[in-house]
Amino acid sequence: MPDKIDIVVFGATGVTGKHVIPYLAKFCKKEHRHLTWGIAGRSEKKLREILNYCEKKTDYVLQNVPILIADIQNENSLQKMARQARVIINCCGPFRFFGEPVIKACVEEGTHHVDVSGEVQFMEEMQLKYHKRAEEKGVYIISACGFDSIPGDMGIVFTQQNFSGTLNSVEAYLEFWEDRNPGSGSAVNYGTWESIVYVIGLANELKKIRQKLFPNKLPSFQPKLKMKLLPRKTDIVKGWVVPFRTTDRSAVYRTQRYFYERNSRRPIQMDSYFAVKSFLTLLVMIFGGLMVLVMSKFSFGRKLLLKYPEKFTNGFITHEPPSIERSDKGHFSMTFYGEGWKENLPDANHQYTSPPNRAITTRVKGNNPAYGTTCICLALSAITIITETTKMPRSGGVYPPGYAFANTSLVKHLNANGVTFEILRETELK
Repeated sequence: MPDKIDIVVFGATGVTGKHVIPYLAKFCKKEHRHLTWGIAGRSEKKLREILNYCEKKTDYVLQNVPILIADIQNENSLQKMARQARVIINCCGPFRFFGEPVIKACVEEGTHHVDVSGEVQFMEEMQLKYHKRAEEKGVYIISACGFDSIPGDMGIVFTQQNFSGTLNSVEAYLEFWEDRNPGSGSAVNYGTWESIVYVIGLANELKKIRQKLFPNKLPSFQPKLKMKLLPRKTDIVKGWVVPFRTTDRSAVYRTQRYFYERNSRRPIQMDSYFAVKSFLTLLVMIFGGLMVLVMSKFSFGRKLLLKYPEKFTNGFITHEPPSIERSDKGHFSMTFYGEGWKENLPDANHQYTSPPNRAITTRVKGNNPAYGTTCICLALSAITIITETTKMPRSGGVYPPGYAFANTSLVKHLNANGVTFEILRETELK
């Protein structure tokens, strides 16, 4: 075993860990990278079984992959694991329960860390607790490196970088669809549902965290982007849309705040919407969303949501592991519509007196958002930290992906592997 393994997947026997291994095996050898990687978890027997499973699914020989034993309940084992790796890919969630001990070990041992958390309270609390120490240690701690929030956060950075002038605001429109006859079974891991229920139900925790994390408000830039609250039709995505408070908003806000405070760049205002083709589907979604929102606010309601996920998601999520067949037939598209000015601003605090005169539309799309897109993004994020360290932020810290990877070639590598970023059009506004 090498003194330092480049990348170690912790929680490799879980659903996300199992799916990320084939991508990591592929990407570590691609483009002559020759990176080393290993897996970690509590049971050596189960870890070897997962390597056997992944070997049968790929053309790679995986029997010599290093195996590390680490237990989320054993701090010494986490420190030992972190000591032996350059980057930890943490797949052990829900992160509000299991994430912090891994981050703590990584920061203290000087090891970079990426995960797939979309849990807003967890991400912002980790930034509050560990950013300064990670900065001192030169360690990058980057959450939301999966479907939450690489497409959303990096999508807005991509839009920003390709806008000719000064971008003021972006509306993001998220669409999901499945191929015909997608099959039965769960499409999303139960752990994801558990995270969603707690994020919504305990949203009141955010206020206290943000008061400490962001004691100073950002300036109010004009014109102010206003959320369109009522269901409406739009030509941007050819369908019905409704406001959708995704976890991307936290990542985007923190990315834009870093741009403003560190790089003197005007922060982008952002709102997000969910898009569907039919009004009936929209009504069902609104009703279901309101029910989950109300029930998650109460302990008894959360227990029901967690005990009977199939009842509240029409079978989309169950206690059973996700169906590979169904997951592979899922697709997503995230369309970004931005407005701004052709003219470049003299400084970040400049207030325009004229209305926006230029618009841009971009799109990020991919397949199997839960375990295809997520694992591609996760594996390439870890690799990018190693291969493009000089293009990362000037110091370590706890960062959202948009700020962490803004100057790297992550988008280029995502494009080459099925998660595509594209400019649809740029137009003049009258």
